[in-house]
Amino acid sequence: MSYPQTAPPQGGTHPGVPGTRRAAAPPRRPGLVVAMLVTAVLAALSGAIGSILVFVGGKDLADENVRKAVDNDPSAVGLPSGTTAADIEKLSGTMWDDVVTEWQGTMSARATIALVFAVALLLFALLARNGAVWARVMITIVALLAAAFPHALILRDAAPSGLYMTSIAAILLGLLALVMCWLPPVGRYKKALRNS
Repeated sequence: MSYPQTAPPQGGTHPGVPGTRRAAAPPRRPGLVVAMLVTAVLAALSGAIGSILVFVGGKDLADENVRKAVDNDPSAVGLPSGTTAADIEKLSGTMWDDVVTEWQGTMSARATIALVFAVALLLFALLARNGAVWARVMITIVALLAAAFPHALILRDAAPSGLYMTSIAAILLGLLALVMCWLPPVGRYKKALRNS
């Protein structure tokens, strides 16, 4: 008696049937990729929170920043040593208000740039979750620019403590995410995804 020959169904494995193969499962995302994503998201959140602090703090935060800068090192802002913010305010209240208003504009511009970098870092981190090289390059560029421009300037300008802490966190976490995105497991994960 002969039995009809039928081809096994496509796409799956059948024990005992030669010539069939198991469909490959996609590779599991390494912990380093998850850690890189979390770190980049935290860096973006730190930058965004710092920006929100500037926008909400408004003129009061700018006033605090100018007072702290003058009291810490008056020569850094072109004043004689020993000069305090109170001394300047006594001499000319309207001049003090002009300086604070101008500084508020500078702080707002930096906060806007920091917020743009935070959104870009978040976006590129999400796009790098599968190890895409172009997204990792963009993380590198955004993290370096954010650290160098708005956040380093914020740290240099005697920022109030809350703003100082968010800028430190944004710099350190951004640089950590940058390093993690170029470690070998991320590249191997990208290759494994391509081969699956």
